[in-house]
Amino acid sequence: MKPEQRSIQSIEVGFRLIRVLEEAGAKLPLKTLSTRAGMTAGKAHQYLVSFMRLGLIVQDQSTGHYGLGPYALQLGLAALRQVNPSEIAGDVLERLQARFELPTYFSIWGQMGPFIALKRDFELPTPFGIKPGFVFPLLTTATGNIFLAYMPEQATLALLEKEGRLHPHLLARVDEARREIRVAGYTVSKGHLFCGFAGVSCPVFDHEGVLAGALTMLGVASFVDPGPFSDMVLAVKEAAAEISQKLGFKA
Repeated sequence: MKPEQRSIQSIEVGFRLIRVLEEAGAKLPLKTLSTRAGMTAGKAHQYLVSFMRLGLIVQDQSTGHYGLGPYALQLGLAALRQVNPSEIAGDVLERLQARFELPTYFSIWGQMGPFIALKRDFELPTPFGIKPGFVFPLLTTATGNIFLAYMPEQATLALLEKEGRLHPHLLARVDEARREIRVAGYTVSKGHLFCGFAGVSCPVFDHEGVLAGALTMLGVASFVDPGPFSDMVLAVKEAAAEISQKLGFKA
């Protein structure tokens, strides 16, 4: 928000009550609700009356507890319909690319497999032209591995069988690889597709906890530390978590 822009403080104060109810995930009594929002019960009640008239909040007639109302649900659904994961990922990719000066990609699932939906570039002497629309193999890339680990197995079965004919040794350890990736929360490619390069990739989830895409950074393999606490791995994980949060995901 620009410094010169003025805001209506009472709206910001009142919405603390909405945030408390959203975080609680259950209806709350007035005393608890007002305390968590950092205001007196009397002040909170005034806001609650207005919110109830708008349908943002309802009061349980049997307990007197307050919870989110039908209009809050309508707003949430309307917001979800307007969400575009690729647009949301843009700023995050920009910051990640600027920090490491390496190409970053946001990929989603398509009919042919996972493909680049959004890319933030940096000059690397890669032997391949990786552009938006590029489809990643499942078995031999970090991006593909993320979809292999988190997509429903039925969705990846046909592609997996096809690629497995070329890489039977990788196909043989698919179940093990899935488990390892889910535990670690990320994966690093081994240079099967891009010789001399390594990709760090993490899953991005939507509001239902379903895989929405994969965030990947590509670098020269000798400079990519695959360890769970390396700067690059932590940065990609944090960036993927930020996009997931913006999509409504709660860990």
